[in-house]
Amino acid sequence: MIRPLYLAHCVPPLLLLLLLTAASAAAEEEPKETPQNPDASVPAGEGAVYGGDERVVETLEQKGGNLGYSLVSNDGYGGRASGYGFLHSSRSGGLFYRALAKDGNSELEGNFLNENDYHGDLLLDYKGDYRLHLRTESLFHNLDRELLFAPDFPPAPAPATTATYHADPDPPENYGVAVTQDLAEFRYRLHNFPLHVNLGYWRLVREGTVQQRFADTSFEGTQNTLFARSRGVDRQIQEGRLGVDAHLGWVDLIYDFRIRVFEDRRATPLEHYVARNNELLDGVQQHNEDPDSRFISHTVKLHTSLAGGIVGSGSYSIGQRENLSRLTDTSGVKHAEVVLQNAAGDFVYTPCKEFSLALKYRRQEIDNGNRGVVSNINFANQVQPVKPPVDSTKDVALATFSFKPLRELSLTGEYRGEYLRRTNVSDLPTASTWALPENSSTQKGSLALLYHPAKGVRVTAKYSYAATDHPSYGDSFQQKHEGQFLTTYTGKKFGVTANLTARREWNDQVEHSLVQLVNLQFTDPIRYAASSPLSRDRATQNANLGVWFVPLERMTLAANYAYLHSRVDQGVLFTGVDAGQANPGSFAASNFATRSQVYGVNASYAALEQLDLSLMLQQIRSSSAFAPEPSIFSVDSITGAPTASTAGIREITEQDTVISSASVRGEYRFTSQLSCSLEYTWKDYNEKNPAYSAYNGTVHAVVAYLMAKW
Repeated sequence: MIRPLYLAHCVPPLLLLLLLTAASAAAEEEPKETPQNPDASVPAGEGAVYGGDERVVETLEQKGGNLGYSLVSNDGYGGRASGYGFLHSSRSGGLFYRALAKDGNSELEGNFLNENDYHGDLLLDYKGDYRLHLRTESLFHNLDRELLFAPDFPPAPAPATTATYHADPDPPENYGVAVTQDLAEFRYRLHNFPLHVNLGYWRLVREGTVQQRFADTSFEGTQNTLFARSRGVDRQIQEGRLGVDAHLGWVDLIYDFRIRVFEDRRATPLEHYVARNNELLDGVQQHNEDPDSRFISHTVKLHTSLAGGIVGSGSYSIGQRENLSRLTDTSGVKHAEVVLQNAAGDFVYTPCKEFSLALKYRRQEIDNGNRGVVSNINFANQVQPVKPPVDSTKDVALATFSFKPLRELSLTGEYRGEYLRRTNVSDLPTASTWALPENSSTQKGSLALLYHPAKGVRVTAKYSYAATDHPSYGDSFQQKHEGQFLTTYTGKKFGVTANLTARREWNDQVEHSLVQLVNLQFTDPIRYAASSPLSRDRATQNANLGVWFVPLERMTLAANYAYLHSRVDQGVLFTGVDAGQANPGSFAASNFATRSQVYGVNASYAALEQLDLSLMLQQIRSSSAFAPEPSIFSVDSITGAPTASTAGIREITEQDTVISSASVRGEYRFTSQLSCSLEYTWKDYNEKNPAYSAYNGTVHAVVAYLMAKW
């Protein structure tokens, strides 16, 4: 198979030469400006003139900064109450500098809350010919420590044919990851040429610790073990970019080259696994690798002038992702490749200000290759059968129109058709195919209305319908309806915003396959049997209401309420085998429902000319539960007592959570250049189900700043 992607290993020099040559030719066609002679009649007080066009322009500057301290304390576990806060006290500060001059401008801004929460931004521009942008930012994400089950189940002694499970938990620890992004962009414009050169560098780093959960299981036989381990995280993504764009008369040509590398700078975890079923050997093995990878892409874009009544554009990109796995006990996966090709074409027609029509086409091809025989030294038979990945082609066609019959009324409609084709698939899973539809098409239409009946009043309504002939997965829709309604009113001292969204989707073709047992034994290779299609019905309703008003000249009050509800009714298979029982797969109709309500109040008050006060209160109440219908799947042959049923599932999945927060802030200005602020924040997470109460906790934070500007 011919793979044109191997061109991705170098930047095409002919394309760069073409852009440079075209830009130079276009520049030569432009008439040169003749310097204007100074007007000697200009009075001396209206701007001194030197050397033709040189004028004395005063530089405008703004600069300032702040110093402060953030005092943080928590009661219990604070990771849920403050999911993105670093729960340690720290010095804090910030600065800014802005300068606007005749030949360019510069802007510097930075804020430091703690070592894992900061951002900085620098922008330099010289005459529009040279532009440099540097940015760095970081935040901290607290992560949960999941609690494994205890004690072992079923309790000893258990029959030899019964699978037994043991939990090996990790010691108590607070988990969290700091995420840092760095960006550097440089743009160069040839002063008299219609050509730009763009260089870019981007880096994403994740550092911290997470809880890694994995298992050593094979059902019956040797005891199964579920592990939880603390795992260090040190992962880095780096991306380099080179781009060139040129204005070639009535068209613009753009080229973009990118290379992205992912690297896990920690060693792959190791764990001791026991021998099982005469297949898996006893010993220490690698597991849960995050493989290194490299992605290279080239993109070419072409578009006509964006100012005309007819605008056309097209683009093509080709990319290659390569697996750079560092596993030492597994071979056949390193250097596996995925080729991605994307093509797009747009046509926009705007004959008048009241009407516009857009036609768009998108195509994506995914092709997997360069995969060898997979072998692992931890198996008695080192060569292991592996399913080939799914190759796919997706075509998307869109048509959008916009019509404005009246000044106060606008209509927008859209049609979207999506067509997907796959290879290496079949109706039932096999050793070489996946249980997915070979072809799938989705049709979607929508109509939106925007109306301004009076000054300050805006009404928006939208309805969409979508249908799929062959849903791909169990949670994919076969039909879907969605409606939205938004209205706002903005007055001088009063405003209201209301929004309502309702969705309903269902699928009567949820395909499932069951493992077929022969004489209550698994076969090699595994045999599958089709089960009766299941149904799925999902509905969501979201609504919110916000009100603000100004009761006094220096006071503003605001209140908001939001309601979110979702339910799913679906048949569920609690086992994946067909052993000839009366209820293969242990089927039970089930319901999952979640409901949330959000209450909020905000107030701001200028108590004095130098003093501003603000208050924020918010509470979130949410509940959810997974509730299958009462069903008994098997009973004890002697006592008749149920041995497998849905009893107790609702109780262990039910959650009732209250999340509350409050913030009080004051700022006092000593002078127009010097001020100070003090803010207190309280956040509380309270789960009423005792099974999940380990995550309850409260976080208090006090932040004080002294600010100056000049």
